[in-house]
Amino acid sequence: MQAGQTGHYVLSTIHTIDSIEVITRLKKMGVSNYDISSTLATSVSQRLVRKVCPNCSVERDFNEKEIEIIRKIGNKYGIEFDLNGKKTYTTKGCKECNNTGYYGRIGIFEILMVTDEIKELIAKDASSLEIKAAALKQTYRPLIIDGIEKVLKGITTIDELDRKLAIF
Repeated sequence: MQAGQTGHYVLSTIHTIDSIEVITRLKKMGVSNYDISSTLATSVSQRLVRKVCPNCSVERDFNEKEIEIIRKIGNKYGIEFDLNGKKTYTTKGCKECNNTGYYGRIGIFEILMVTDEIKELIAKDASSLEIKAAALKQTYRPLIIDGIEKVLKGITTIDELDRKLAIF
């Protein structure tokens, strides 16, 4: 924090559930609200999810449960996902993917930009829920939204997303 306060660009890792909880963790580490609000510029959260194997995956339509889950998540965050013509995959397993149905990994991300409004909330000791509500009105998109977009692009599956984020 001292290096950041003197104008140095500092990258660090802090293990938290999402990018907003970094603020809570810094507070628990004894960093003052003023120091967090004046120093923190951006917080990024990521998870790695497995990509469907291009050799053995089988394209299929989304089932009703999957459509319901995607719509429910979209409604929660005010996003309408276009499911028209979208397909997902059933993973089978082959020699190439060691019979897992997945080959390789890709990141899903969320980025919290610490804007002036977020800085004020931090300085006022706002809760993480209040900060999240304000961030959602700006550019912040939770991990689950990036994950759903990668499911809709056919990169990963909703089951893999659930394995990493416990969405259902």
